[in-house]
Amino acid sequence: MTSIGELKRKTLEAVTRPSYSISNRDMILLNDNANLFGVNPAVLEVAETFDFTRMWAYPSENSDTLRARLASEYGISPEEVIVGNGSDEILDIASKCFINPGDIFCSPTPTFSMYKYYARLHMGRIVEKTLGPDFSIDPDQIIAESSKLTAICQPNNPTAVLFDPAAVRRILRESPGIVMLDEAYADFCGSNMLPDVMNAERAIDVRTFSKAYGIAGLRAGFAISRKEVVDELRSFRTPFGLNAFSEAVAARALDNKAWMMETVAKMKAEREYLRPRLESLGFKVYPSDCNFLLCKVPRYGPSLVASLRSEGVAIRDCNSYPLLQDHVRITIAPRPMLDTLLEKLGKLLSGGQT
Repeated sequence: MTSIGELKRKTLEAVTRPSYSISNRDMILLNDNANLFGVNPAVLEVAETFDFTRMWAYPSENSDTLRARLASEYGISPEEVIVGNGSDEILDIASKCFINPGDIFCSPTPTFSMYKYYARLHMGRIVEKTLGPDFSIDPDQIIAESSKLTAICQPNNPTAVLFDPAAVRRILRESPGIVMLDEAYADFCGSNMLPDVMNAERAIDVRTFSKAYGIAGLRAGFAISRKEVVDELRSFRTPFGLNAFSEAVAARALDNKAWMMETVAKMKAEREYLRPRLESLGFKVYPSDCNFLLCKVPRYGPSLVASLRSEGVAIRDCNSYPLLQDHVRITIAPRPMLDTLLEKLGKLLSGGQT
């Protein structure tokens, strides 16, 4: 009998999905850049009034309530918004929509690994342009590739800093193909390049409720672009992609941005609390416009990450990225979690267990 492996599409044999899973959810999770500063009140508010007796019914096919609320929030038309089951779905849809087998997909590196995964899944040809030593982007290199689809994370994950906005504007304006500008972390630094996206003919602004809004477990994301681009994206979107409860919570979260802004302020304070304490342990800590710190560790990175995990604290190993050997990424969290991290790091580094 033919094995399951033999039945798999041969063109995808080399495609491996990045893994982010931590089996022990009771650990201190400083590895996935979620908002750890409490429960967004929108979740509890919607839960009190949501009609759970209608769980038999399908949600809105195109998440019309949330699209309308987002249109109001950003001063655009609902026809210029597409909602996804997390921004990951938007990235997948864009690759489905615009990548033919062999088409060039271009991105800087290091950056969010899922861009490359979706492009490979849809048989694109991956071209990566390594960032400068200061993690800067070279727009000439990106534009020169004439790629069918380009992905730019602004500010960038995992390097934590904003690219020069003028460089990004050039890429948006001069790239011949589609440019996805992923602003997942923009709420942490006040960056907003939506006007530049809308002024470009072929650009998509990708956003998420998973980071600053703190509802990663509900998987709500969206993208904004010109109507003609959104129309093409929607033709590749699965109907009923976002569940009704997630849609309601995301819409309510936009009505109470005070919580989000308050937690962002707390995060910034804790980021500056953590920085000098990591430096005192021998870490090189880079500037950050995000809710995480990128650090070069004083001893072998993967070993330190594994030792910390055995102590109940998860941070992200960045050793596999270009430029980031012996680097880690640490999500900013409330003070007690950070103090636990620092205590564990101090013991591990002083005891030579890494």
